[in-house]
Amino acid sequence: MSSSLGDFTPAVASSKDESLKLEAHTDAKGVTTYQLRTRDAKTQIETEKTFDSEQRLIRIVKHSTSSQSQTDLDPVSGSTLRITEHNALPDGSRLTKETIYAEGNQSNESVVVISAEGEVIRRVERQMVGMHTVFQGQTEYQGDNPQTTVNHYVDISSGRLLRREQIQWLDAKHRSVTENLYFDEAGFVTRFTKTLFHSGAGAFLEESQEFYSASTTLQRRELCVYNAQGVRTCVDVVEYADDGEIVERMSQFFDEEGNAVRDSNEIQ
Repeated sequence: MSSSLGDFTPAVASSKDESLKLEAHTDAKGVTTYQLRTRDAKTQIETEKTFDSEQRLIRIVKHSTSSQSQTDLDPVSGSTLRITEHNALPDGSRLTKETIYAEGNQSNESVVVISAEGEVIRRVERQMVGMHTVFQGQTEYQGDNPQTTVNHYVDISSGRLLRREQIQWLDAKHRSVTENLYFDEAGFVTRFTKTLFHSGAGAFLEESQEFYSASTTLQRRELCVYNAQGVRTCVDVVEYADDGEIVERMSQFFDEEGNAVRDSNEIQ
């Protein structure tokens, strides 16, 4: 791939080769860019390369009957800044994929699938360092509204799963349920959290469970309840021995302003 105009001169524009066209464009500020268009006779894919005023390659666009891609380049280093792809799927839906490249060999990728009726079906987000995925999230939609999101957080050095988050959506802005699973180096669950939300508001119930790493049995369970104003009204904590027996339980209640009103402790 040529990164500059090179031997392509304006004379090419008058060539009898209809598959090769060179055009110069000058904007209102007097900045000139050059566009070189070529068409593959076999695949009918049209490629359009755009060069800046110093004849450095800054953009590549490819067209076919069912897809289009655009690659934006840094004119100085030649490195890729962004890749955007649009594809038509056999069922009539459309897929758009955008990858943005940043410093430190990092990239962010977004994939959106839109139905033939124009409604969002699925959205996928990925964060990568080099070839390693450190985050991936996928949201399923129905009637253009999010239904379920599943996020995975991955350790870059080992590739192991650190946390899995699942979200049930009430609407486009509010959650109804959020669950998290945390994993150790061996892949065992060490902690589980679950949050239920007031309709269109903040948390209603927060539950957390911690597990013994050796036996994976429950070690501690905590429940917190909140009112619609976000004030904590109750806390219940139960601690377990490795064999599953309850060793301690504590309940604490709070008034509407969050002040403790009564607690109880029980050791068995």
